[in-house]
Amino acid sequence: MTLLCRSRMLDLLTDFLEPVMVVNIDDKEQLIRFLTEASNRPGGPGLVVLDFFATWCRPCSEIAPVFSSLSETHTEARFLKVDVDKNDSVASEYGIRSLPTFVFLRGNKEVDRLTGARPDQLEAKLREHLKEDSAETISQSSGRGSVSQPDLSPFLDTTQCECLNEDDTHPLSNLLSSEMGDGYLLSDTDAQLIIFITFAQFVRLRSLQINGPEDCGPKTVKLFVNQTSTPDFSACESADAVQTLELETKDLIEGAIVPLNFVKFQNVTTITVFVADNQTGKEVTRIDRLRFFGTCVNTTNMQNFKRVAGKAGEGHS
Repeated sequence: MTLLCRSRMLDLLTDFLEPVMVVNIDDKEQLIRFLTEASNRPGGPGLVVLDFFATWCRPCSEIAPVFSSLSETHTEARFLKVDVDKNDSVASEYGIRSLPTFVFLRGNKEVDRLTGARPDQLEAKLREHLKEDSAETISQSSGRGSVSQPDLSPFLDTTQCECLNEDDTHPLSNLLSSEMGDGYLLSDTDAQLIIFITFAQFVRLRSLQINGPEDCGPKTVKLFVNQTSTPDFSACESADAVQTLELETKDLIEGAIVPLNFVKFQNVTTITVFVADNQTGKEVTRIDRLRFFGTCVNTTNMQNFKRVAGKAGEGHS
């Protein structure tokens, strides 16, 4: 597929994409990833609502629009739908005996459940648990700003992520695959890094978390979106970024959130993070955590697109 064709397809898709906050669970492994992400959320375990349903269940179909609407107005919670016919082992594990059943979890621990298509009770329980969870919300007061959007880590296509000038013993894969936050990324021959991140579907980015040591954590960071391949260092240095961040030490501490210019990060499929230097001019740069926060746009799987050569900056105009 040529760059022009891919760009045209992105343009056409962008015309009708709408935010979708409900995620359909395909298998148990996917559910575990979401619950792990919620359990490790900065500020404490996040609220997750599981909607166990079946396509042949009429009450399930009737309450589905309500569940979707709640997901759009309460973005601080994660809303997941589980088709019991496709995920019978998951339904059995949660003891589902009637449909629909809504299971409320904080992280991976069940805190409540509701059976039947009862919109008022569903919203009441959601508000109740969000109120209890408010003290542990993902919003962080440290650093530059706060975020109340989902962590998009489960939506990364890690097979299409890479880093230039990474240390062989501390590569990007360690950083992205570390569920406990104990993996880190280290530069190799100098302080610069180019991190190419691919999402499995379209997303809208609101903020990022990029933690590191006070002496060798990132300082000047340039962000590019929707590039079709990893650019080189000269291209990143000369190209105009979508946004340039000048990080301070307070932005690097655990839990600090850096807000992005939301209007410039719509319908993102890839984001390139160019680290130009670090805080004190150390020979190497270290990143302890890299997360992106925002919303999913729809369920279009970007793994169906092939990466081709592209220029630095945005992938298309």
